[in-house]
Parts: sequence; C-alpha cells; structure tokens
Amino acid sequence: MLPELILREEKQKNYPLLFSLGLVSALVGIKLAQVLFPGKSAFAAVMFAAIPMVFPLVDVFLKDEREKEAHSPEIMIYSALFAGQVIGFYAASLIDPSLFGMQVSVFELRLVEFGVTGYATGGPSFVSILVNNMTVFSFIFAVSALIGSAGAFILSWNASVLGVFLGVLTSELSDLEVLTGDGMVPTPLAYVPHAAFEMGGFIVAGILGTMMSAAVYRRHFDRDTWEDLTKLFFTGIAMVVTGAALEMGDVTVFFAGFVSVIGLSFWMR
Repeated sequence: MLPELILREEKQKNYPLLFSLGLVSALVGIKLAQVLFPGKSAFAAVMFAAIPMVFPLVDVFLKDEREKEAHSPEIMIYSALFAGQVIGFYAASLIDPSLFGMQVSVFELRLVEFGVTGYATGGPSFVSILVNNMTVFSFIFAVSALIGSAGAFILSWNASVLGVFLGVLTSELSDLEVLTGDGMVPTPLAYVPHAAFEMGGFIVAGILGTMMSAAVYRRHFDRDTWEDLTKLFFTGIAMVVTGAALEMGDVTVFFAGFVSVIGLSFWMR
C-alpha cells in the first residue's frame, strides 16, 4: 500500500503528504526490523524503510527522463520523503537509541570528543569535510546509476544516520539547552543548516545517477539531454561545497557556493 500511496502523491506533487509517507515508511521499517530481526535491527530498519520508495521513485524519475520534465519537482519529491525519514529515525532514537548501534558507530568518535571537551577542538578541516562529502556524493551517484531508485537505500541510510545523530544529541540536552545551545554538547539545531545543503547534494547525486542511467538505456545522446545532466551535476557539487563551507564557517566559500546553487537552479530546465 505504501508504494502505491507514494506514487500517487508523487504524481500530484503533494510534498507535505510525501513527507508524512516518508515518516510512516521509516517508523514501519523500524518496527518490522524490531519484530523480524530482534537485536540486529539497525541495518534491517534502513532496508525496510527504503523498500516502499524504490518503485515509485524509479517510475516517476524514468517517466520524467523520457518526457524531459523539469528536475525541481524530482528534487522536492525525494527531499520530502527523505526529511520524513529523518524525523522517523530521530523520534525512534529518542525512544530507544540502542536499536541503532550501527548508525551510532558512524559518529561515535565525535560523541567521545563532545563528552571529553564539551566541543570538539582541532576538528576536521574544510578540505577533509569536502573530500568526505564528495566521496559520499560519488558513491550515491554510482549506486543509483547501477541499480536505479535514485539511491533509495543509500539515502535511507543517510537519513537514519542523520536522524539518530540528532536524536542522540537531543537526549543529552534539556529542552532549553536544545534551543539555546548552552549544553555540554552542541544543539542539534546547529547541524540542520549545513546538513540541508549536504543532504540536498546527495539527493541530486541520486537523481543524476538515475537520469543518466535512463538516458544511456534509451540512447538519449542528444546535446540537450547531456547539457541538462551536466547542469544537475554542478548543482549537486555546489550544494555539497556550500554545506561544507557552512559547517566550517567559511563565509567566502559559503557565499560563492550559495550563489552558484541559486544560479544553477534557475539555469536548469
């Protein structure tokens, strides 16, 4: 039922309801993983959460490639589903963070730093963050080009990591500290702005891979198609660079990246 509902709302471009369906898919996936794989639910939850999105995303994105539709609705569709899944994993991690040991292991060193020094000192550089994010961008692009679905499984994994990370930080803070940022660990609100750009770039990578795969399959080698894909590629890169600059507080790079994202968005069909 969930895939059919997602497909229907994609066609109607009902983004608030797509957000809700992303939230439901995450919560249902987590519950199924608990029941079917007790004690080993961290990865199974991601798989179950992603499965309802695979067919609807492939169907809509391949149709858009065939008819050369604009990419903005595609980005909004996946962003809405992704945001809903982030909230689902966030809520579940507040209730029982022990379910997500695999996700916690991704950022465990950062949590140790927070516990020892309050805030991490001598943290990663802009270059190291950018290289890491570009690696993720490239991986999502490659996977979506090979298996389609706009990298639904990979992006559901990213949603789980982001949601659990924000949930773990929230559990260490009082309500007031979440709002003011005066706690011993950073408020999760501090991560939302740069995460929005980074995850947006990853979403573009998934759409790009799917579209490129469809273009090759259909032998769409005309100049307009590949110019359009190139614009999409540079939009994703600009979003990743902007997110890294915002995370490190590099105002110049952030401004240049932000202007590039806006310009490329208008440049795309």
